Amino acid sequence: MRNFIIILSIVFFVLAGYIRFMESDIPAKAPAPINDTEEVMSNDISPEVEKIAREQTASQLQVKELQAMVANLEDKLSNRKEEPRKQIEPVKSTGPERVLAVLGGGSFLSGQIVISEDLMNTVNRIVPDILASPDQRLIIEGHTDNIPIRSSVGRGYKDNVELAFLRGKAVADILVKNNIPLERIYVISYGDTRPIASNETAEGRARNRRVEIKLVP
Repeated sequence: MRNFIIILSIVFFVLAGYIRFMESDIPAKAPAPINDTEEVMSNDISPEVEKIAREQTASQLQVKELQAMVANLEDKLSNRKEEPRKQIEPVKSTGPERVLAVLGGGSFLSGQIVISEDLMNTVNRIVPDILASPDQRLIIEGHTDNIPIRSSVGRGYKDNVELAFLRGKAVADILVKNNIPLERIYVISYGDTRPIASNETAEGRARNRRVEIKLVP
């Protein structure tokens, strides 16, 4: 995410510099006024004047297009919010991890990422514990049941991996609002690959739809 923003910034400055060059170049191409003493030569000069005028118009249009591109990049740079890091593979730990909470058992409905008030209260209760360990990383693992996303009509998620990540991110957003530094947070998606109960029953699937919050040295 940071690399993406850096790339946008580089493109922005390159385009801005090019626009300044184009704008400074346009007056040099502007046709010089023709005074009365040069009217006799107007027929000879007219094609050249028209050519310069066309080039000037084209340059002005190009500058306007580049300015629009720069404005668009400015919007992206100013409005884009850095999100918690998305990971598929586990974060390597240098010591024993500590599980702070397992948000499951019906916390998430099938195919949904909606955060209930009870779940939000549970997350809020572990904030002091997280703040008390400022040097440790916060790992948020998202999990799903094995129901394919295509069966969840209208949800707009590509697959269970994406759904699990969005569940983890929803929890991460609560922590960020509680002043947990964003750079400490890693969101990992396991999709349906790590069930803790049987997916053959509704109760088991409800347990598998979960988010685990861990502290890692």
